[in-house]
Amino acid sequence: MKSSEAKISINYRFLEAAELGNKPTLQEFLDYHDGERRLNVNCLDSMGRTALEIAVDNENMEVVELLLQQPDIRIGNALLCAIREGVYRLVEVLVNHPNITKEMLGEGWTQALDPSEAASAEYSSDISPVILAAQLNQFEILQMLIRKDAKIDPPHNHTCICETCDRERLNDSLQYSLKRINTYRALASPAYMSLTSSDPINEAFKLSWALQRLAFEEHEFKETYLQLSEQCKQYSCDLLSQCRSSEEVIAILNKENDNNDNIDLWASKLSLARLKLAIKYEQKAFVSHPHCQQLLTSIWYEGIPYRQQSGTWASFFLYAFLLAFWPVFCLLYILMPRSRLGKLVRSPFMKFFYYSISFATFLGLLTWATFEDYRYEKGERGGVTRASDRGPPATWVESLVFTWVIGMLWSEIKQLWEEGFKRYMRQWWNWLDFLMICLYLCTISIRLSAYYIFTYREDPYRYTVRTHWQSEEPMLVAEALFAVGNVFSFARIIYLFQTNPYLGPLQISLGCMLVDVAKFCFIFVLIISSFSIGLAQLYWYYDPNTDVCVPGSTCRSSTNVFSSIADSYLTLLWSLFSITKPEDTDVIENHKITQWVGQGMFIMYHCTSIIVLLNMLIAMMSHSFQIINDHADLEWKFHRTKLWMAHFDEGSSLPPPFNIIITPKSLINFVNCLLNTVRWLLGKYTYQKNRNRATIRVSLVWKDDGQHKKAFQRPGYSRKRNEMEKSGGQDDDSGKAPLTYASIIQRLVARFIHQTKKEMKMDGVNEDDLHEIKQDISSLRYELRDDRRREIVRSSSHIDAVKRDIMRTMSTNSRARVYGGSMRLSKTRPSVAEESEEEDKSDETSSTDEEADETRFFLKSRKSSVLYTPPVNSTLPGIISEEAPVRKHPKRRASEADSKLPDRPLSETFSSSFAVRTLYSNFLKIENIFQPKLLPVFAQPPHSALRKTDTSMSFPINGTSLEASIVKPPRGVLRASQENLSTVELMETLRKEMNEKFDRLISGMVEVKSPASQSHVEFSVDK
Repeated sequence: MKSSEAKISINYRFLEAAELGNKPTLQEFLDYHDGERRLNVNCLDSMGRTALEIAVDNENMEVVELLLQQPDIRIGNALLCAIREGVYRLVEVLVNHPNITKEMLGEGWTQALDPSEAASAEYSSDISPVILAAQLNQFEILQMLIRKDAKIDPPHNHTCICETCDRERLNDSLQYSLKRINTYRALASPAYMSLTSSDPINEAFKLSWALQRLAFEEHEFKETYLQLSEQCKQYSCDLLSQCRSSEEVIAILNKENDNNDNIDLWASKLSLARLKLAIKYEQKAFVSHPHCQQLLTSIWYEGIPYRQQSGTWASFFLYAFLLAFWPVFCLLYILMPRSRLGKLVRSPFMKFFYYSISFATFLGLLTWATFEDYRYEKGERGGVTRASDRGPPATWVESLVFTWVIGMLWSEIKQLWEEGFKRYMRQWWNWLDFLMICLYLCTISIRLSAYYIFTYREDPYRYTVRTHWQSEEPMLVAEALFAVGNVFSFARIIYLFQTNPYLGPLQISLGCMLVDVAKFCFIFVLIISSFSIGLAQLYWYYDPNTDVCVPGSTCRSSTNVFSSIADSYLTLLWSLFSITKPEDTDVIENHKITQWVGQGMFIMYHCTSIIVLLNMLIAMMSHSFQIINDHADLEWKFHRTKLWMAHFDEGSSLPPPFNIIITPKSLINFVNCLLNTVRWLLGKYTYQKNRNRATIRVSLVWKDDGQHKKAFQRPGYSRKRNEMEKSGGQDDDSGKAPLTYASIIQRLVARFIHQTKKEMKMDGVNEDDLHEIKQDISSLRYELRDDRRREIVRSSSHIDAVKRDIMRTMSTNSRARVYGGSMRLSKTRPSVAEESEEEDKSDETSSTDEEADETRFFLKSRKSSVLYTPPVNSTLPGIISEEAPVRKHPKRRASEADSKLPDRPLSETFSSSFAVRTLYSNFLKIENIFQPKLLPVFAQPPHSALRKTDTSMSFPINGTSLEASIVKPPRGVLRASQENLSTVELMETLRKEMNEKFDRLISGMVEVKSPASQSHVEFSVDK
């Protein structure tokens, strides 16, 4: 039990040291071993983190390197923590560790994790290092992992029934879905698309569309998939925002879906294939981007003279002139399609302008047809009139209408052929055009059939008053279809509102509201059906055509409006508009229960339909309008671009009805088509598949004339070829590399990465940053504390060496001076420097051992005098001794003792000994710095007590000279008496000389404050 508790305590202290960044303590723990048992470096804290994870979380590089040196270290989730922190150096050190393989960076990460650690880890086991780096947009780290062959495999289809997907669904469906979401998060990250895809914009389009479809397939995670889809859309917009010139924008929007990215930008026509792809995938933010709209505006108004330089009135007169002469311009284009006037008619704006004029003329003809003279021939007037003709011929207004219908039909057929069936059906306005044209074609066919039946067959009943016509009369059916066609025709003009910034958002809101009405109708049909069936079941007996005779009253006919299901439907429908009456639920019979139930159901229907359903419809339409209004500019620009793109493509230059005229250009194209067909049958021609037509037949070439830039056009030539033709076939930029899509997309990606990193650096300081600073300060504190401890040990060892050297020197010099001779030191005795070096080598021992050595030295010093020990045969008594001297010999006079001293001055005799004692005393004062725990005065060694109580050796402290303090000397200190008077006089003389020399040494002494705020002095010795 005690061993387990000790083990837990050691683990706790080890993890705490890792948390605090205490590297010295960590090193001691790592070096600790109890026999064969060593510390478990993979132990976990209460949060399931190892010491390596804690160090990585604190971004302590030194501790991480120390832990990675252990042979049994497990990296595990520490690598994910390093990726989360975004420290490249940490991730690099962990990835380069032998325990991490290339497979572990990707799909092999789950199998490499320890199940016990994965359960409590911060990230789930399906999040590999490359997935996490992609999710967090760590560009440098992700690039390093990709270079090590780490990759992310896209998930299988949602409906995949392969063995792997089936097994994962059966094991844990939630884990399977979360794994797919985590993978899509990585695939949708800007960092991963930027570093792995050669065409990141196309990749973002496709992934956004796939995620948007998944949002409606996996409804449980709809919001998550929609957020990832919006992230991809925003990434494509961010790349487009990095464009700095029109050339780069053209290269982005003109990129086709082939895999060749090294084609020169000006070597192909402007097809805007990438913009069409963006419209297909509903990338509204990309299409509405200012860079994209600026280019589209320049193309839209290409060739319009004096548009930007002219004012409002000048533009008005210009458009009035084009409006007045539009038939002339169309006829001239038929005759001269490649002339300057033909280029003007072929421009996108002119095609739209003349198409609008043509459609407005068609609506004018429809309006004129309602005011023809024959429509006033009404009533029962007999005779041969057009109103009574069952097969009348068409009037000239109707002939023009039919001509316009044929022209619009041909225009729709060409559009269907050029765009393809799928693209054509994705546009809702094409459905309206299709219905409108179908209604007119049915009208024309029925009118022709009636004319053929009643005119060429000479039917005698051709002219009959309409009162006697049957309901299935061809003319009546044709007029009904024509009337519905007129409604669709006038509704079709709303399509043109998209070009206006004020009417465009309203038109878009109207379309969304129609969708809401369709949803409402589905619910309303269920409600009205339930009440219609119920009321029909209740009132089925009461026939409105039968008189009811009640006793005591006259017979009356019942006004039952719920006798059948059809009547119930109509009654309930018109009741929404308050056309019905409350008495419709009454019956003539005295059937009160039936009447009360009928009234209750009728009231409940009105409450449900009017109060609930109609208000719900109003709320739905208000919500749709608010959504469009909040993004009015984006929605309007997107729908306007769709309208513009219909007029950008080559062909369909003439509006109806001029497009049905066979032009010389059409004849030439038809002949070429026949020749190509013959060549294809002979095997000498191959049709090109998926060929993108040019948007306009001109290349955008800008030429600076010194004042402003002008645009000029050359059909079918690129900018490079135009410059080569003008330069006589020589290329001025032959030394430069061609401008390709690959080079431009590399520029945009590099700019995007720099901008993203700059924004990340400019983020404010958060709590995590403050914690890292605190951790760095803590680590620095422990490092400084460890350095100070080492310095203390080194200084203490040096002082101890100096003490021992002084003791030897003092003892030797004393003997030499007393006996008048000299004593040589042993050659083998180490010097102070040598001893200091030996002590420096032992600095790796613990501070506890050093303190034990100092204590032993202190106890040893108490057993014998360390200041001065007289020789054996000396007549001088011991100045300092542990016990009082024992007199073994008879008393001797001072004169006798002095006679045996050498014949030289007393100061000369004791000068060397005094200098040594003074130096040793000052070193003892230095020692007090490293020994803050001082003993009491009388508990210290006797020589120390003598030094502090001797008044003649006092010196100023803090600028104040201490006075002599009368303190009873401890036992063993020399006392003044008559029998040792001569010795006392000798010591008095020695004291004076010592004070004089000590005053000269004061200049080398400085005052220092001890930890206990006590003053003491030390030598100002240089380091």
